[in-house]
Amino acid sequence: MIKKLIVILVVILGLIEYSLAGNKVAVIISAHVLPKLTQRVLHQEARLYVSERDIERGYIEVFSGTILQISTNDKGGYGLFFERCGEFLKEVWVMEKGRTTVISSEGGFVYQPYSGEKVEVKEISYRLFLKENIQPGLYPFPLKVRASLI
Repeated sequence: MIKKLIVILVVILGLIEYSLAGNKVAVIISAHVLPKLTQRVLHQEARLYVSERDIERGYIEVFSGTILQISTNDKGGYGLFFERCGEFLKEVWVMEKGRTTVISSEGGFVYQPYSGEKVEVKEISYRLFLKENIQPGLYPFPLKVRASLI
């Protein structure tokens, strides 16, 4: 019985080899690359000094308050997510590369389109609008920032 199976297998393999000899065979291989994002904080202001003049003006400007190095392969872009860490803000303007986005004092998110660059550096400045009851002094920086796929 085993000898008959071996003979049949040899015959079938021979027929397959014979039938493929004159024909072209195309093999299609595809791969799905999962989107990923990495972030490195190059600079983040730790504290914020609020002066009497800032209070009179109603806001404080922080230039280059956050600098992130971001790498992504997602052509759909990503988001910068801002989380509030202080109680003294009314509103926040997030400024990067000539674009200003207004977020609430609770935080928010700013869409970042895919740049095509392997590594991208985001230098983020802020205009922080102050609540009326704030006192002059040194405060922890009121926002945390993280980049994430959306």
